[in-house]
Amino acid sequence: MIPSPWTRRLVVAASLWALLALRAAVAGSAQTAAPPGADSTVWSGVYSAEQAKRGEASANRSCAKCHNADLTGGQDGPSLVGRETLDAWSTLTLGELFDRIKTTMPADAPQTLSAQETADILAYVLSLNRCPPGEKDLPSDAAALGRVRITSHPDPRQDVCEARSSDERSRSNIPAP
Repeated sequence: MIPSPWTRRLVVAASLWALLALRAAVAGSAQTAAPPGADSTVWSGVYSAEQAKRGEASANRSCAKCHNADLTGGQDGPSLVGRETLDAWSTLTLGELFDRIKTTMPADAPQTLSAQETADILAYVLSLNRCPPGEKDLPSDAAALGRVRITSHPDPRQDVCEARSSDERSRSNIPAP
């Protein structure tokens, strides 16, 4: 049985609310500190170009119907690409994002992606966000991926500097550049 468009929208909306609640809980408990054992970021070459290619094929089959072919967002799914996306995910590790994708996506058939497909799709999403590839594939193990932090910039200190600059501009009514 194919779910109706309203059923799909309801599932997507419920998933987004759950993700926002999880993000708020993680942000509240983690504050801005890196998770214990975090030793790399998405800018450290944590996936291979070959894996991203496999992920593109999987994303075209499983993600494009809601997020569009280029994953910039569609009627039923938000963008997975861009600075705003990385900012929204910056309180997470790749392990948390991996678990989220594996358990809630695709919205019309949750928990149907294998661990390897999920890791490949994650590699593809990183490539679209211009995170550099490395020599090895991302592991398909959430615990190992939990040591990789998501940041919006190659240098996480840049996020802190931009936040401070934004706070200072808002206090002094200086417009953003």
